[in-house]
Amino acid sequence: MTRRARAVLAVACGAHFIHDGFSDILYVLLPVWATEFGLSFAQVGLLKTLYTGGMASFQVPAGLLAERRGEAGLLVAGTAVTALGFLIAGLTGSFVALLACLVVAGLGSGCQHPLSSSLVARAYETGPRRTALGTYNFSGDLGKVAVPAAVALALPWLGWRGAVQVYGVVGLAAAAVPERSTSRILASSESERS
Repeated sequence: MTRRARAVLAVACGAHFIHDGFSDILYVLLPVWATEFGLSFAQVGLLKTLYTGGMASFQVPAGLLAERRGEAGLLVAGTAVTALGFLIAGLTGSFVALLACLVVAGLGSGCQHPLSSSLVARAYETGPRRTALGTYNFSGDLGKVAVPAAVALALPWLGWRGAVQVYGVVGLAAAAVPERSTSRILASSESERS
């Protein structure tokens, strides 16, 4: 397979790892938030529901927007929005503010699945597409395992706020540091589509 296809797969796998990590750290944080904010079971459920609802509700609009504007910038922006949502969540002092942060983060995360999977499928149109998509899915599963474990291990030293903010910075770095190379790799993939 070409270097470009492997580069697209690497970017998509990185995004999937980061985003699925954000989604699944909620399972570590929900009981912590329940204690800190004195939440009922219904309120705890609402936190997860609104994050996932935000993510789900933006997947189709993200796909439609990417049809007009391309995936590259939108994927980077979605990752940055998700990371900022979690960074700001680490500063919140109320249940309502935390809810708002999670909705915003969920909306940002709604970009990842439709855009990354589209990029991978297109990059591997003439190659081992099933293996590439399996690799892409596996990277998300790694994020679901590694990130919650890392956050859980960090909680005693950093507290939930510090742990969330550190991972938020990781998410911003994933969006910002390689933004130029990521956009260039993905834009070349988009131009081949045209």
